[in-house]
Amino acid sequence: MVACAECGRPAGLRLTPKVAHGELVDVCAGCGHDDLYVQKDFNRTLGLGIVVVGVVVSVVFFALDRPLAAMGALVGMAAVDALIYASVGRVTVCYACHAIYRGFPANPRHHGFDLELLERHGGKDPRY
Repeated sequence: MVACAECGRPAGLRLTPKVAHGELVDVCAGCGHDDLYVQKDFNRTLGLGIVVVGVVVSVVFFALDRPLAAMGALVGMAAVDALIYASVGRVTVCYACHAIYRGFPANPRHHGFDLELLERHGGKDPRY
């Protein structure tokens, strides 16, 4: 039995045969929804930090009247961000409860993030 990370109560999992055998994610084990999306497994805080550092360095170079160095800092920041982004894998995420599934092959039924689907689910109500 798995315990909830927030309250410590036992949490029931809905493991389909495909999820249990590590084949692919077809239904969220946490809430039972089958609307999931795929995204890069990229740490948003790290990405934002790279952008902030690049912008700060660029502003300093602009203040020192070195526009080429400033533009170079921005291009360098974008290159570092793109290299990290290209090197990370993909994860599957549930629209309803935002559970993240790593290490599973991509399900061809799941596509990139869709705001309309997120708004349709809106909360964390489990599907029974």
